[in-house]
Amino acid sequence: MMLLVSASIAVVLAFLQLPPAQNPDFSGSWTIDRSRSQTSGSVTLEIKHTATEISIETNQAGKISKVSYPLEQSLHLATETIAAGHSHAYWRDKALVTETAGEIQGQTVSFKQTRTLNEAGTEMSVETLTVVQHGYAAKGAKNYSSAKDVYVRAK
Repeated sequence: MMLLVSASIAVVLAFLQLPPAQNPDFSGSWTIDRSRSQTSGSVTLEIKHTATEISIETNQAGKISKVSYPLEQSLHLATETIAAGHSHAYWRDKALVTETAGEIQGQTVSFKQTRTLNEAGTEMSVETLTVVQHGYAAKGAKNYSSAKDVYVRAK
C-alpha cells in the first residue's frame, strides 16, 4: 500500500514539473493556396511572432498592409464590439485569434481571424469572420460574411 502511495506522489510531482505546452509559431512567409481558398487573387503574408505581439504584413496583388496585434491575456466577450482602430490577439487552445476593426465607407467593420497550423507546421488555415457594425438589425438581413483560406509556408 505504501508503495502505491509513493508511486502516485511521484507521478503527480513529475506531472507538475512538466513545462507548459508551447503555442505554435506562425512566424514566416506564407503564400495562399488558391485551389483550396475562398479568397481570390495572389496573397502573401509575412508574420512576425513574439511573446507579446503578432505582426502580419499582407501583400494582396501588390497592395501591402501591416497590422500589429498585441497579445492579450483576458478575452473579450463575444457580444462586445471592437472600436475602430483597435487590434488585439489571443490564444484559444492552439489557435491564434486576431481581431481588428476599421472604417469602410463610414461603417465600422470588424475582422476576426482564427489561424491554425497542420501537424507539420507547413500549412496554415485562416478562418475569417467579417462583421459590419451598422448598429441596427433588419429581420432576415445578414451583416456578416465568413471565408476560409489555406496558406503554405514558403521555403
